[in-house]
Amino acid sequence: MHASTNRLFASVLAGLVILVPSAFAMAVVIDFQNLPVPPSGAFNGNPGTLVPGQSVTSPWTSGGVAFANTFGIDSYGGFDYEYWSGFAYSDVVNTTDAAFTNQYASYPGGGFGSSTYAVAYSRDAVVTLPVAATVAGFRIANTTYAALTMKNGDLYGFSAPLPTGGWFATTATGRLGVTTTGTATFYLADLRGATPPGVLSSWSWFDLTSLGTVDRIEFSFDGSDKGSFGLNTPAYFAMDDLTVNAVPEPATLAAVAVATLACGVRRLRSRQRHA
Repeated sequence: MHASTNRLFASVLAGLVILVPSAFAMAVVIDFQNLPVPPSGAFNGNPGTLVPGQSVTSPWTSGGVAFANTFGIDSYGGFDYEYWSGFAYSDVVNTTDAAFTNQYASYPGGGFGSSTYAVAYSRDAVVTLPVAATVAGFRIANTTYAALTMKNGDLYGFSAPLPTGGWFATTATGRLGVTTTGTATFYLADLRGATPPGVLSSWSWFDLTSLGTVDRIEFSFDGSDKGSFGLNTPAYFAMDDLTVNAVPEPATLAAVAVATLACGVRRLRSRQRHA
């Protein structure tokens, strides 16, 4: 084969090496900045139209990704009270108030380099992707309410400060349809060992690449401080910069390869005609 032809085919192969992996490299970073935060500083799913005894389960979305949410109003002992679970979003900055009413504040104060962030609460915290994809991970932090409870106990004597050997963690479980793809655990507090890291006070990275290709991620909570009703530690974490990597269909990769080869063949024929 002519030397110029060899060089041309080498350039075509190089194009395939560059273009095909680039199809995997596309990523979407969801930073929640598109969400309209109400004047209260947080949205917890309240539609503003419910009466006691009613609830609504409706995810909110950002970047095409759905974040589970349930909001309701109940009555007990003559009093009405609101409740929610799943995900809220917030721009609250309050690192000192240890009360339950400060449940929407991240402990680092605000988002990760931005104002708005998400807050996960309870086992109903589920993220649903529009298509199957790999998820690189996200920035994670404690909420102020959870962190100060673990450090100092709560204001009601329900939860004591975490002792030496105590811990608190969230586990992400990946799902693809009915298949479990894997799990990953992040310790929001760890007082085990000779030099424990303690209660997380800043934003950190929660790596989810081990989950593989998923269409849904479910979060659960566990810890060492438990009572007769289960976990005493407030089951929250803050989330920012959820990073989702696109997974192309095989047909997409084939189209990239065919287009690249076709371009190379046209160039080769053109050279041969003018040789």
